[in-house]
Amino acid sequence: MKKSSFLNAKTIFQTASDYNPKIAIAADGIIVHRHCEKASILAPSIKTWLDTGASVGVMFFADSDSANEYWTGKWDGTPHPEDREMGAANNIVMCSGVRPYMVPTKGWIEHLKEKVEISLDCGAMAIMPEEPLAHTFSGYSESFKKLWEEHYGFPWQAQNSSPLAQFLTSELKAKLYLKLEDDLLKATKEKNKDAAFIIPIHSIFGNIASNITAPLGISVGIEGIDGYIGQIWTGPINWSLINYESEEKSFFASAYALYDYFTQLTVGTDKKLWLLVDPVEDDPNHTWDEFAEWYKHSVTAMLFMSEIDTYEIMPWPDRMFLPDHETGGGSPAPEDFRLNILNISQVLQDIKKGGEWINEKPTKGIAVAIADSAMYQNKTELKLQGLYGMLMPLISRGIPVSSFVLERAHDKNYINLYKIIILNYEEFKPVKEEMNIALADWVKRGGNLIVFGSGEDELDKDKYFWWKKLKYRSPAYHLIEQLKGGFRGAITFVNMSTSDFADPELAANEYLPLIEGAVKNAGISDKLETPGSFCMKRGDYVIAHSVKNKISLKGKFIDIFDTGLPVIDHINLKPGESGLYKDISEILKNGKEPVVLQTSLRLVSQEYENGELVFTIKGPAETPAVARLFLGGKKEINVTAVNSKSEKIEVAIQNDKETCLLKFPNSPDGVTVKVT
Repeated sequence: MKKSSFLNAKTIFQTASDYNPKIAIAADGIIVHRHCEKASILAPSIKTWLDTGASVGVMFFADSDSANEYWTGKWDGTPHPEDREMGAANNIVMCSGVRPYMVPTKGWIEHLKEKVEISLDCGAMAIMPEEPLAHTFSGYSESFKKLWEEHYGFPWQAQNSSPLAQFLTSELKAKLYLKLEDDLLKATKEKNKDAAFIIPIHSIFGNIASNITAPLGISVGIEGIDGYIGQIWTGPINWSLINYESEEKSFFASAYALYDYFTQLTVGTDKKLWLLVDPVEDDPNHTWDEFAEWYKHSVTAMLFMSEIDTYEIMPWPDRMFLPDHETGGGSPAPEDFRLNILNISQVLQDIKKGGEWINEKPTKGIAVAIADSAMYQNKTELKLQGLYGMLMPLISRGIPVSSFVLERAHDKNYINLYKIIILNYEEFKPVKEEMNIALADWVKRGGNLIVFGSGEDELDKDKYFWWKKLKYRSPAYHLIEQLKGGFRGAITFVNMSTSDFADPELAANEYLPLIEGAVKNAGISDKLETPGSFCMKRGDYVIAHSVKNKISLKGKFIDIFDTGLPVIDHINLKPGESGLYKDISEILKNGKEPVVLQTSLRLVSQEYENGELVFTIKGPAETPAVARLFLGGKKEINVTAVNSKSEKIEVAIQNDKETCLLKFPNSPDGVTVKVT
């Protein structure tokens, strides 16, 4: 077994099912999500997917007792009810009402180590402990109280007793799950040094909106982690929006912020990142039409992350491709939506890293600082008003602003990606002095820092924190002190709350002029470029979203979001619309030979020789395949198709002069098409 077997997977998906031809999406890697199965069940399930030629990993819940086998004593003969997460009313915190969330005690970690060992014995090439997270409103179980006193060295405090107690409770939970990750990593590598260790996690903004704490930024310090899965779906995108009130907010902008955060965790490192896009979610109160619209915006926002080209194309394909699920009003999903998902999956298989902004180009090099401690603090009812207040006014004007992961501030190659960093220590705290020192050194080298807030809040005054021990009023005052020797860049302090910038008028009159001043100081340009849209070229693909200004591009394009893969002469997007296209202008202008232009999942091979185009495509059974072909000036064609058993497949042909569209039944083993 080679270490790279799973890490080489460009596309992956996860399922709790054994191989089923109806969900046989032709991805490079398959995640078998079976939390509590015995080896006698898990091994055969893994084998059904290994037999397809895919690399296979195993995912299991790290935060909840899926089978209720640990806390009840079924696992080791000793019940562990004290290890369940408990709220202030002595209520057990449950997931979906069926399994308890757990405190990551030594016993719980040992239980999960057994899952690691069983998974590797059963043939897993990667281990993925999912959702290492806890809730900010818990912390009342006996196990947690003991861990508190061991860690802090003073008596336990209820999380709701003070802002400091809330902060310390949430911080400790994150550190405990960080230890869990590290222990499971060591267990994985001790068992099989070539197995990959990958952490599936949720975005910081969704966590804040959901009262969740987790090791995100701090996890980048663990040596040996091979990568992450950035788990994003419509749920946390919408939850985040609910926690921000502004006339300018949008689903796309929230999705952009969530996808960008994960990108910032890994950019410039050797860690792998798969960005997840989920066409649906578990909430049965949404329709297929809603999911289809959100899916477009999610895919578009994700593809603007040009540093990433590896993806989890969906979790739980069962909900879209198999019957008897409540999703969207009943499954399987409508054929058009399933086809759309497969069209996108082929794009994700095909697209490469890198991209350039086209049409109207925006100002780049701006970031908003954030740290894990944003999950530790008490928040108002609108928990993201201050954080999104720094991000959304820029995204809503077409500026590709990034989050800046403060836990990575010491990495000069990372911090030097940005010319301007926006900071508000009222939204989070720098938990280490080194974070401030790294920011100050960046300003000394020429960086432009804009600091919002009063400079001192209730947490700042608490003697527990490092700045108080160093005799500073707040971390902001400590930051100022580091710059007394002079600096090449600029630092600006603004006594305003960033939540105010949710007001479009205040954003335009107060916030954006400050950013524009920093743009000039940094030598980026003589003004802040705000195109009011996003438009990027990645290879042959054009990704576009209109925020406020229409997008209009001439050429020859395939509309990927249209299941008929039509050829269009113009890209025209109105405000609020997202689009994904393949530019085929050059092929139609200068192409001499027939070629496959675009297919639904997955184009395995194609070859043109002696007047015959032969290609093979794989996809799940009972969802049709579509393929758009360039005919190379040929007027008449003959099409035949066979499956892997050499059985004839009927093909519907729509000839559009320069191109034609073929539609035929998919097969997981492949359909080979000959066009003569």
